[in-house]
Amino acid sequence: MKQSISQNRDGFQAREGGFTLPADTWNLDPQSKRAVTICNLFVNNHYGISDVVCLLNENRSNVIRVLLKKGIIRDRRVLQIKPSQGIERRTTVVVRK
Repeated sequence: MKQSISQNRDGFQAREGGFTLPADTWNLDPQSKRAVTICNLFVNNHYGISDVVCLLNENRSNVIRVLLKKGIIRDRRVLQIKPSQGIERRTTVVVRK
């Protein structure tokens, strides 16, 4: 399973590669089965988030939460800012007593 993230799907950066189903899905609890199904539909079957929501009659926020938790998509709320090359960014900290 690749961990590189580059695809843009439904406004999220999605991980490239496939999702490997666990061997013993019959032995999972219902919540874990639901998470595996969501990931499988999104990654392996190329369903969009809206498609998964409609197909499973699930809440959109729950589908996104599962995909975030499993590392399938990157959280858009976290800024991934790197300093520009060649520009030094130092800040001055003044401690007053």
